[in-house]
This record gives sequence, structure tokens and C-alpha cells, in this order.
Amino acid sequence: MTTSLPQEPHVDDWFNSDLNWFMGHVQSLAMSPEECCAEQGNYLVAGELFYFLLQPTSLLESSRSLLSSPQIRAIEMLRDSVRLVPAEARSGPPSAAGSLTDMQHPSWQIPRSRAAKVMEVVGPLWRERTAGNAS
Repeated sequence: MTTSLPQEPHVDDWFNSDLNWFMGHVQSLAMSPEECCAEQGNYLVAGELFYFLLQPTSLLESSRSLLSSPQIRAIEMLRDSVRLVPAEARSGPPSAAGSLTDMQHPSWQIPRSRAAKVMEVVGPLWRERTAGNAS
């Protein structure tokens, strides 16, 4: 009987998974507050985006990442702006109205703009890799 050892995930596998997860949140943040809330399910949207966008990610580890330096920098700039969103702009009631109020807070304007920039510089790669995985 031959046993096979578990294989290490291929670099493309972890990269595609991390990229897809992260960029899904970036895409939502780049939307209007109303569209963002609907896309994210209208429940604690600001708090979740704050938490998810600041999670450690291998996407930014230049030794493992398949992103270019400008792409990594755009993500870092987005994350820097998200860190500045105060608790009052991400801790509203767990309702659609509370989420919308949070996402309309002025402190989300810069992160929203930087998310749009990430969509410009990383979005084409994300769409290409997502399309490649669908076939």
C-alpha cells in the first residue's frame, strides 16, 4: 500500500485565496456607503471592514507575495488610513441603519478613496486570477 503525503499548497493557491478574500472587502469599501452596507450584509459593516482589512496578510510579505511594489504600497496606504478610523465610526448598533451611519462617517472618506485606488492597481490582477480560477 502506498500512502501519499499531504502536499504543500502551491504559492498560487494561497495567494489567490488571500487576494480574493482581501479584495472582496476592498471592493465593498470602494462602493458608496449604501452599496457597501448592502454588499456586506448590513450588519456591523464598519467594524468588520476595519477588522478584516487590518488582518495580517501574506499579500504584503514581499518574499512570498506576487504583488508588485506599487500594488503593495497601495494596500499599505489603504490599511494606514483604515487604522485612523475612530471607534465612534465603527461601533454603531447592529442594524442596517447603524451600519449606514457608521459608513457615512467622514473618517471613512479617505479609506474609501484609497480602496478605489487599490481597485485600480490591484483590481486587474485580482479579476485576471479570479477568471483563471473559474475555468
